[in-house]
Amino acid sequence: MDLSVCIITKNENEKLKRCLKSLAFLKADIVVVDTGFNDETRKIVTELNGRYFTFEWCDDFSAARNYSLEQAYYDDIMVIDSDEWLDEKEMTFNKAALESFIRRDLYTLACCYQVNIEPNLAYGEYHAVVPRIFSKKYFHYEGKAHEQPVPLMKDVNSRTITVELKMYHDGYAGAGVVKAKSKRNLALLLQDLKNDEHNIYLLFQVGMSYLNLEQYELALKYFEEELANRNFNYSYVYAYDVCYGYLKALLNLGQTDLVLAKLTYFAKKFPNLADFWYDAGDFYLKLNRINQAVEAFRRAVKCSQVTLVGKDGDFAYYNLGKIYAYLGDFQQASYYYKQCSTDFGPAQTELLALRQRQFSQAVTVYILDTLKDERALIKTLTSLETLPFTKLVLSQKAYPQAILGKSKLVQLEPSALNEYLKQTTNYSLVLYSGESLVDLDLGKLKAVLESKLALSGYGLVFSPNQVKVLGYRSFYHELRLATGTAHEFQAGLLQATSDTKEVLIPLTIESPIEVRASLDFSKTSSVYATLLFIEGNYTNALKYYQSYLKDCDYGLEESLHSVANAILASVFSDQIDWLEPYLETWTQFYQNFAIYQFSLGHYLKKIDKKQAAQQAFREAKRLANSLNPIINEED
Repeated sequence: MDLSVCIITKNENEKLKRCLKSLAFLKADIVVVDTGFNDETRKIVTELNGRYFTFEWCDDFSAARNYSLEQAYYDDIMVIDSDEWLDEKEMTFNKAALESFIRRDLYTLACCYQVNIEPNLAYGEYHAVVPRIFSKKYFHYEGKAHEQPVPLMKDVNSRTITVELKMYHDGYAGAGVVKAKSKRNLALLLQDLKNDEHNIYLLFQVGMSYLNLEQYELALKYFEEELANRNFNYSYVYAYDVCYGYLKALLNLGQTDLVLAKLTYFAKKFPNLADFWYDAGDFYLKLNRINQAVEAFRRAVKCSQVTLVGKDGDFAYYNLGKIYAYLGDFQQASYYYKQCSTDFGPAQTELLALRQRQFSQAVTVYILDTLKDERALIKTLTSLETLPFTKLVLSQKAYPQAILGKSKLVQLEPSALNEYLKQTTNYSLVLYSGESLVDLDLGKLKAVLESKLALSGYGLVFSPNQVKVLGYRSFYHELRLATGTAHEFQAGLLQATSDTKEVLIPLTIESPIEVRASLDFSKTSSVYATLLFIEGNYTNALKYYQSYLKDCDYGLEESLHSVANAILASVFSDQIDWLEPYLETWTQFYQNFAIYQFSLGHYLKKIDKKQAAQQAFREAKRLANSLNPIINEED
């Protein structure tokens, strides 16, 4: 290609190597001017087919640039810096853009896109429009710093176009580098400004240099002078950068009212620029104007013009998600995070964290301390350590925080749970101090919670005392997960007060007999009879079962367990005479349940009907639908 690529460099050998390698596909004349007189630089340039020159630095970037133009074989020039490079994936596209340009008239100056790799920014591309391609017969450089190509003849009618070519740049990657280069450039810019004090481009660059150096009062001075200059035009490629720098200087100087006023004013100048609306959203956030920030970010994603790619999409959506997450509106936050592209890592990370946060806030675990025993409470809290949910201990006893861990203590009687149920909008999981959560499938529980139904969640509960008394472990379904105001706490247990969907939740609780005995069960309930049964107090258990069974609903699970336990209590206490009239009715309801057939087998065995007893045990094993494993295996 009949093109010369001109580079000036100083002590940036690794970056220069990257740059030169990225230019190889052009097969152009490569001119490298070294202001550092570095032997390693010479070696790199020679090995990568460039032509090496040196230039004595004189605090003037334009002088070095123009010297590089003088060494070029061809009139058509592309200028690139050693900290820039062309992406190999864009070779064909870039070559076509260059060939298209050099066929144009010689009075045309071509700009390309400088894609700045921003400090601490892993996503998005900042596209600065920079003049880089021209004929050296008609253009040369002016300016000691932030030098620009200008026509050699002042009266010529030149024009500027933009070609679809990207130069990637990381020369300002890092706050320390930005400050160092700003300090270096500032001295040179101020020298130029002495000779041309109203030059709007120089005023802009001086203001930006002071801004990068955090000298906000001086930055504001030059930005104000720039904006007041009659030659300033909001259509200039750097016009928005001036406005942004001005706003940033005002904000850092505490002039918040003026920031708000100027945001409104600049909105009319950049109505379709995503960068303005995105940055406006950021300014509004810093000023705690949440509603205005939301509106600004929403405007950003509707704009068709953008300089920093991402401010018109991923960045704006991400900030909207963060705002709504902060406000506690997880549904809206999730919606905006999902609008980000799937390869936009920050949004995907926040979305995952949001899902976990939503899950963790979906349930409050209430530990009702009826025992008021430190060791019992520690046992329960230890079994709950892996649960991500908020945990509240309701107790009149004060416990040290070292025992509570991450749980919170509310010094109230456990009966105060009713007040919490009236107010809560999430799910409530209830355990009693001294109980242990021995099994829980969080994944399955999450699926239940995400239904957001008004539900009554029944888990499996067992008492280790049963093994001592009965020789086996028997489970009960007990309501432990409740939905807000659809439930209340009565007689030691959760109870539904309105229509709810009954759901088996994937958890198992070990509830020691002393815990069960501490609960204020109503003596008319089957639960109280079961407590006596578990204790081995079969005579009294039978008395309370008989009272319950006089007027029970045989369609309930607790009635099935009450019948089965009543039969066993009769056998164990040798009080079987009362059973015969009930058996026909019970069999009609429960013949297809293993637990009933198991108890019936023990009754038949007691009255010496061995063959019928064996048949009942075999039927229990065939049905195998009991919560008691030993019943499913009985023969």
